[in-house]
Amino acid sequence: MGSHKDYMTLKRQKLDEQNTNQRFLLEDGKVSQIFKGVSVYITGFTDPPSAVLKEIVLRNGGSVQMFFSKTHVTHIVASNLPDFKVKLWKNDMIVTPLWIVDCDAAQSRLSEAKYILYRTSENIKDMMTKNEVNIVKSVSKNIPETTSKDFVGEFYSNSRLHHLSTSVSELRHEVSRLQSQYHPSYMPTNRKQTASVIVHVDIDCFFVSISLCSRPHLRGKPVCVTHAKPNDKLDSYAEISSCSYEARKFGVQNGMFLGNALKLCPNIITVPYEFESYHKASNELYRILVEKTPYVEVVSCDEAFMDIVELVDISDETLIQEFVQDLRSQIHSSIGCTVSAGIGPNKLVARMATRQGKPNGQYVCYSEESVQDYIKSQPLQNLPGIGRATCHKLELQNFKLCGDLLLKSKAELSDLLGPKTGETVYYYCRGIDLRDLILKHERKSISVEINYGIRVETIKELETFLLNLCKELDNRMKAEKVSGSLVTLKLKERSENAAVEPIKYMGHGICDNISKSVNIANATNDGSVIHSKVMSLVNSMTLIPRDIRGIGVQISKLKDSSLDQKNFANTNKKISKGSKDVPICTSFQCSVPEFLGHKNTGDVKNIIKNWCESPEPYQVDVDKVDEYLSQLIKYQNINFVQELLKFMRKILKERRVPEWNAVFNSTLQNVQRQIHVILNGILNLEDL
Repeated sequence: MGSHKDYMTLKRQKLDEQNTNQRFLLEDGKVSQIFKGVSVYITGFTDPPSAVLKEIVLRNGGSVQMFFSKTHVTHIVASNLPDFKVKLWKNDMIVTPLWIVDCDAAQSRLSEAKYILYRTSENIKDMMTKNEVNIVKSVSKNIPETTSKDFVGEFYSNSRLHHLSTSVSELRHEVSRLQSQYHPSYMPTNRKQTASVIVHVDIDCFFVSISLCSRPHLRGKPVCVTHAKPNDKLDSYAEISSCSYEARKFGVQNGMFLGNALKLCPNIITVPYEFESYHKASNELYRILVEKTPYVEVVSCDEAFMDIVELVDISDETLIQEFVQDLRSQIHSSIGCTVSAGIGPNKLVARMATRQGKPNGQYVCYSEESVQDYIKSQPLQNLPGIGRATCHKLELQNFKLCGDLLLKSKAELSDLLGPKTGETVYYYCRGIDLRDLILKHERKSISVEINYGIRVETIKELETFLLNLCKELDNRMKAEKVSGSLVTLKLKERSENAAVEPIKYMGHGICDNISKSVNIANATNDGSVIHSKVMSLVNSMTLIPRDIRGIGVQISKLKDSSLDQKNFANTNKKISKGSKDVPICTSFQCSVPEFLGHKNTGDVKNIIKNWCESPEPYQVDVDKVDEYLSQLIKYQNINFVQELLKFMRKILKERRVPEWNAVFNSTLQNVQRQIHVILNGILNLEDL
């Protein structure tokens, strides 16, 4: 028996012979040679599918490799790649499937420059003409310097992703306010009910629709929303965030580069983002929904779930249809945008029914029989949350429709797809969704991240940028009324051998992701304290500042800081209980508990002094000090509590270390909390 190498050689020879036999002749009887010398390796999910791409390559004189080989493959074709493969093939040519399709359509081998999936090395730059390079650089001429105090604000004011991510949080707060306004007796809990009538509401082409409200002359025309300027269209790498149905008829899709969209629809019209208008429309959408019922789940700025089971007769489908029709009409009249809706017994069916109702329509699928009939006819790719990789696995087993899986057991699907995904697919294919409406949200973390336009030369410039970023984080935490105790620094560092400048001007390109975390002794929402911790992480790493392409700061282990603000809002009141003063000690001769084996107040102050002058406040020491102060409060020795706090503040004020200031503020809040609980009063801080 031969070696594995011999086997693979014979295997490749056999596949090459099969490729040769599969070549197709063009209509004129001649074989096209536009892919002569091209040998492609197709990997992962592609659109069009790999079988179609293979056919195109073969009938145009090229060859297809079933196994990757650096000596045989000239082009890797992929729509997406995991990080490890990007690094593995960092010096190879990786193009999108569109290159093969466009070459075939033009019957000419086109430049790969515009079809690069990832720019992985400097040799790709050589493929770009001088004109192409200039076009790419012209996209963002007016970006402020990274270290400018305006950079962070300018970035977030123009960032679509920032708008989408923050709008959800803001809308949840707004919905909570509206629930209290319209339904005072409502309790914000995640409820479980035996029956529901779930309505999924979705504004059609939200960004475009808002733009057309002020541009009615563009209705009926192919329109898209993008950052690109009118004179930056040619070969533009600006991403389309939303496009009209007229544009979609030409094959234009959300997320597509404008340059590629122009090839499909040369007359497409671009309009800019209007974030303020999106914000107003979203608030009005949720106002209308919450006015009807408090049972509303925020999904996004243009999409929501609501349960109308208490508003309609669940046995009367006509009544349900009329209610949703009136709701859609009210939204359209108020916002100016058409709305689609789906109605079902759960979130899964309602969302899928919306797809059936689009655009500007509604579809009800509520009875058990109609749910079964509808779901089993749906392609697996229509199931929400089921990705391309899962669909690909199922297609390899000849499963294309939900109905094809009805004979499969939960165990069989779990073996094929994994326990969690297998169980989800099993239930979804039967129209079963066990998820409830999410009516109460608990935020786990807050972060600020920028991965565009980041260019720093020195650690000092990095420190300046991080300070501005931490100020933004400070504002967000205080707006959310939370503080946190775990800080994480996230960096994108240009990968070895990756291009210094990626094909997208000021983009991050191929990077290695770095993440380091550190605990803070006491939860804080002070940006200066967070910045101090972040810089300690920076100083612990070996970084080349000019290679940093993305920076983020995240804080987690959140807790509500509003309680502290309520308890300690009035610091001028002396301790009192009703109309009677609380008896407290007025001299140091009253009971004093031991602190680390010492009861003498002078010894205690000396220990506190040594601690406050130490380099770092360890949590175990903070806890001991807080515990001692709590004991003093229980003994009602408030004078000594005030004396120690005043003593600590004087030392720390001279040191001016943000982290120690945060410790003092936390200790002070703990003291106030204990006095509030034990003595039902508030400490007089006038003399501190």
